[in-house]
Amino acid sequence: MNFKKIISWAFLVSALVLQSCKEELPKIVVKKETLFSKVSSTQTGITFNNTIREDLNNFFVVYNYAYNGGGVAIGDINNDGLSDIYFTGNQVPNKLYLNKGNFKFEDITTTAGVAGRFGWNNGVVMVDINGDALLDIYVCRGGWKGSNKERANLLFVNNGDTTFTEKASEYGIADVGFSMMASFFDFDNDNDLDLYLINRPQKFNISHHGTAKGRKDQHPMFRDKLFENVNGKYVEIGLDSGIDKTFAYGLGLATSDLNNDGFSDVFVANDYFESDYFFKNNGNKTFTQDIKSMTNHVAFYGMGVDVVDFNNDGYEDLIELEMTPADHERAKVNMASMNVDGFNRILEQGNHYQYMHNMLQINNGNGFFSEVSQQAGIAKTDWSWSCLGSDFDNDGLRDLFISNGFRRDVFDKDATTTFMKYLESDEKKSKSKLENLNYIVNLFNENKIANYIYKNEGQLKFTSKGKDWGLNDLSFSNGAAVADLDNDGDLDLVVNNINDAAFVYRNNAEKNGNSYIKIKLNGPEKNSLGLGAKITLFFKDSIQYHELKNVRGYLSSVDPIAHFGLKNKTRMDSIKVLWPDGKRNLLTDVKVNTTLIIDHASAVTSASPKNKINTKPVLKDITKQAFASTSAYHQENEFDDFKDQVLLPHKLSTEGPTISVADVNNDGLEDFYLGGASTYKGKLFLQKKNNTFIESSQNSFARDKDYEDTASLFFDANNDGFPDLYVVSGSNEFEEDSPLLHDRLYLNNGKGQFSRTNNLPEITSSGSCVFPLDYDNDGDLDLFVGGRLVPKKYLKAPQSYLLNNTNGKFTDVTTQIAPKLEKLGMITDAVWNDIDGDQQKELIIVGEWMPITIFKFENGIFSESKMPSLKNTSGWWNSITPKDIDHDGDMDFVVGNLGENYKFKASVEKPFYVYVSDYDNNGTNDVFLAKPYKNRIVPVRGKECSTEQLPGLSEKFKTYTEFARADITSILDHVDTKSQKHEVQMFQSVFLKNDNGQLTIQPLPYQAQFSTIQESIVDDFNKDGIEDILIAGNKFNVEIETTRADASIGLLMHGQGQFQFDVCQTNKSGVFLPGNVKALKTIRLGKGKEAQQGVLVGINDAPIRLLIENTQSK
Repeated sequence: MNFKKIISWAFLVSALVLQSCKEELPKIVVKKETLFSKVSSTQTGITFNNTIREDLNNFFVVYNYAYNGGGVAIGDINNDGLSDIYFTGNQVPNKLYLNKGNFKFEDITTTAGVAGRFGWNNGVVMVDINGDALLDIYVCRGGWKGSNKERANLLFVNNGDTTFTEKASEYGIADVGFSMMASFFDFDNDNDLDLYLINRPQKFNISHHGTAKGRKDQHPMFRDKLFENVNGKYVEIGLDSGIDKTFAYGLGLATSDLNNDGFSDVFVANDYFESDYFFKNNGNKTFTQDIKSMTNHVAFYGMGVDVVDFNNDGYEDLIELEMTPADHERAKVNMASMNVDGFNRILEQGNHYQYMHNMLQINNGNGFFSEVSQQAGIAKTDWSWSCLGSDFDNDGLRDLFISNGFRRDVFDKDATTTFMKYLESDEKKSKSKLENLNYIVNLFNENKIANYIYKNEGQLKFTSKGKDWGLNDLSFSNGAAVADLDNDGDLDLVVNNINDAAFVYRNNAEKNGNSYIKIKLNGPEKNSLGLGAKITLFFKDSIQYHELKNVRGYLSSVDPIAHFGLKNKTRMDSIKVLWPDGKRNLLTDVKVNTTLIIDHASAVTSASPKNKINTKPVLKDITKQAFASTSAYHQENEFDDFKDQVLLPHKLSTEGPTISVADVNNDGLEDFYLGGASTYKGKLFLQKKNNTFIESSQNSFARDKDYEDTASLFFDANNDGFPDLYVVSGSNEFEEDSPLLHDRLYLNNGKGQFSRTNNLPEITSSGSCVFPLDYDNDGDLDLFVGGRLVPKKYLKAPQSYLLNNTNGKFTDVTTQIAPKLEKLGMITDAVWNDIDGDQQKELIIVGEWMPITIFKFENGIFSESKMPSLKNTSGWWNSITPKDIDHDGDMDFVVGNLGENYKFKASVEKPFYVYVSDYDNNGTNDVFLAKPYKNRIVPVRGKECSTEQLPGLSEKFKTYTEFARADITSILDHVDTKSQKHEVQMFQSVFLKNDNGQLTIQPLPYQAQFSTIQESIVDDFNKDGIEDILIAGNKFNVEIETTRADASIGLLMHGQGQFQFDVCQTNKSGVFLPGNVKALKTIRLGKGKEAQQGVLVGINDAPIRLLIENTQSK
């Protein structure tokens, strides 16, 4: 036994109730028929069992993929109208079962000649490789074997009499690499099928350096390959086509037109450190690998993949699986950890941001995807393999099946600790190799888990239905495939299991009365299945869309017939099929509940450009034109907020930039100020003709570059008719009461030159916002300055200020007239507006861990105005924007929050908590986030990072299991008496609807909840007389175990009246802002009647952007 390998593996892993009740009387339970019924192997005749025998050469320490399982392929091999099933086995022969009808199957493996040779089989695809309208079978092989002959991939060519002949070498695809999966697709649109093949390195536990070397070496056995179909034979062209520098452990594969340009792209889900691959098809037989251009983050341990349209918007989305347990206790014991250095090293190697949970990538229609798994509720499904997005209940929405299970809990950190001690002991020396094996293997428990199935509820919300739908069998499940095995119009399910007979589930959806349609394509001769064809169903008020592909999920291929659930629809307006070669079929007034056969031979060539959307967006980006001669760039300085507060949820030193707009030089053109981070000066940009800008030299700004600008305001401080500039200083990087936290006031000389004045009191709070308000009605503008934080003391309420303006000199009057504002909380924004129509304005304040709070100025003092509707509104609020949205004469508000697509969840019934104190009396603020779990409150973070913050916990909790079972009161001493505690009840961004002075809450549309809303603009962008809303945000700078809030690309919502909004798709809005957006400000471009409205976008550590009304869209 190779203990060097074992130790290497161990270090990798270490880095990385049943409830019962007694009843006096028995209850009579009437069993309701579930959506799925498991059909026994006795009835089906399917006895395939992927049995894994652990021995000295084949167990998880020596061969990491020992429990990755096998695949399933479904298709009609004998053209009798019934779908047949093929299983791959790892240590057992593959099996082919002929469908005899009524869920009876016959094992024809031996007579068909498709068992395969001895060795380790992985993925399988059914495909018509030679255009004879018969399904052939391609099997990928890998395992640990070194012999090329044993490992060569297999191609079983269908002879037409239910027998097959192995011809992989003859076709040029007997690849001897360590293959996982393959997909046949037409990448060059020439009507024949090409091939993408995933291979992996032979060895595991390869270092970052070794991975980089592997990419460079491009060894043919270890790299992925692209084969072009040349006159029916396959020629490998990967290195010449851009499919190069691949050196990864790919597990999931999708070939689909992900950017809707008419050419099939390739997505590979990679395990371990290497980022996923997105090979964009350039349309000229070359590909470009650029996963960062597709999405803002991917899975860390990428597994199965599926590409389907989950939200029926006509664009296919992508789901990718990972391995995070859903249960709190199981996750705290089993989840691999990530340290900051390791995370950063992965990024430095050129990899993308990677996180440990499932990914649901929603297609924005412009080739860029927003990852929303946490909002959808499908982020954590344990060690998951196959994902299949299919409409199981025929209601018109694609549901989601996920197989999961790993035979051994190899990430059990307590077991790993024991294992490491064992390796260091002398005990192993006295044991035989077999005794060592048995001891090591049995350290890691076997825990079978039920597979997951989710009902798509619409609006990207999924509800777990495993038990309700009859999928509650415990198993170690891997590959899976769907097909209508009994031709009753619904999709049945077949699952390949380790050490259990395969599951066959009959779907009973035909009994719910929902309609369906199945579409079988007769493609061109060399693509007889029509793979890659795009099918669109048109209804009066909706569409459904699907690109036909058979490689879906994990190591498997589904029946190549497109299935659509239709709910209660009785007919379709039309069906359009767009073939890869650009030809189209159009069928009208189509009936339901049938299998429709559509032939490529009857397709016609369309004159319209394929896949081109001819739209003129509402806004267009003119950044390059506007800043051609200057640099409008925000640079962030480096500071590690987590050094002293390991458990801080996110950075507080990266809140900029701030932007303020005014005509500073009185030339009739609006200019703007761009705030700087510490060590970088703030900049003033003057508008010139033709919507261009130049930077104005300002010595006073340069002198103050060590400050960090967190907010700014142009206003006339001294009543001289010129806009002056107030700049709020802040950040988490300075010491408490540092002089660099002083706010600054710059007076304008009337010509756009600014000089700092001493007309401010000494303000040493780390601030977030400044808002003008003439609270005393004396004709000049006073100021409210919100405190954001106390540096390095998270949650402690900072000082906020009310500044009275007396002839341009400002005095702090907070204690005298606004004492409750002094230490209100971690304020992020405020506005001054009349809410109740009494001609007296109120101050509305929002913040982090704060409710929406209103202060009214009466009888010479600010006092809180309680409103019942705002009682349970504590959130992580970022911004508040006033506007009379419904034009009823009172002021409404858009309030930006964290959003729903985040690791943390909150409600009135189940709040999200924070506990803060110096629990170990070492002078450092200790931050513990917590959540409800089984009637207890438990910490969000795990034992490792919690112990890093409080070293004493390592003695208090000897094992990870002990820590996982502990609640917050047992972890933190005197938590109830010593802690500063806050809670959040909502993370949704909302409208505050004003109805005669009473505010009611209405959530923004679900698309607006994809990420944080940092800023919003309410305006009539499309000039229809109804207010629209533009939002932008994201929160990139979070601790590494929390996925960045990065799904926002900016969103324009067109008002329909009465607080109803339609989301404008990206290609129609012209809004594409995928960065770490912190500021949105309107600016008038030009002057007089020719002026147009522009939008300035401030992005942290990036160039600013400028959008302008697109007059051509009107």
